[in-house]
Amino acid sequence: MAATRPRALPPVMSCTNTKALLDHTTFLAWADALRAEAPALSRAGFLVLLPAPLFDSAVRAFAGTGIAWGAQDVWSDGAPPTGELPAEALAHAGCQAVMCGHHERRRRLGESDTDVAGKAAAAAGQAMVPVVCVGEREEGPAGRAVTAVLDQAAPVLDALPADAPLVWLYEPAWTGGAGAPAPYPQIAEVAAALRERCAGRTGDTRVLYGGAVTPGVLTRALEAGAALDGMGIGRAAHDPAQRAAVTAELLDLLASREQAAAPVPRKAPT
Repeated sequence: MAATRPRALPPVMSCTNTKALLDHTTFLAWADALRAEAPALSRAGFLVLLPAPLFDSAVRAFAGTGIAWGAQDVWSDGAPPTGELPAEALAHAGCQAVMCGHHERRRRLGESDTDVAGKAAAAAGQAMVPVVCVGEREEGPAGRAVTAVLDQAAPVLDALPADAPLVWLYEPAWTGGAGAPAPYPQIAEVAAALRERCAGRTGDTRVLYGGAVTPGVLTRALEAGAALDGMGIGRAAHDPAQRAAVTAELLDLLASREQAAAPVPRKAPT
């Protein structure tokens, strides 16, 4: 039976896709380090996206820590073929989120925007948060990036209920080999376009940037006017010093938002 209660999202988020970098032993060692940092990571909305063989270990490793975890993909088109996992199975395994539309799957497996939308809807139908990857394949002008991202986003927004939580991860495919993030003004333009396109949604919506993320990228993107809610962290998530530095930036962002939202004390009458 599909779960129907929408999941609330933290105000600031970070996520990491471990791909196939970890086996059972290396995952447990990494998870030990994350547990030691759990108070800061949980406040930064840290989400770990894992391959299915590590789910059972994640249940035990992250229980009670506030660190969220989920899957790297989901099957959505009818009865799943051998080797694929439907959304219901992922939810029963304990997944809280599902990554949809990673650029590697789009390029190597031919996933279309329609396929990605179906996966996002399947995840939402089981009360899991779809983390939808969007981004242009090749480096180019900011306007071209905005067009590519909005074209990818449109089917997802058509397929998702308006009250379903949704995370956008803007991750240009070309940044993987470039060794540097997208230009900060471009990140700002893409984030603004996604927010405008989602203006009518009632469900929690977060906009993250990923792609060659190292310490300082979030700060510089915010200084350029990017309305981001956090970061997608790649290999930096496996380096303790870089992970701590990026988390500190996220907590600074959270503190600034909490301060801005705090009521202004009224002056006592004289």
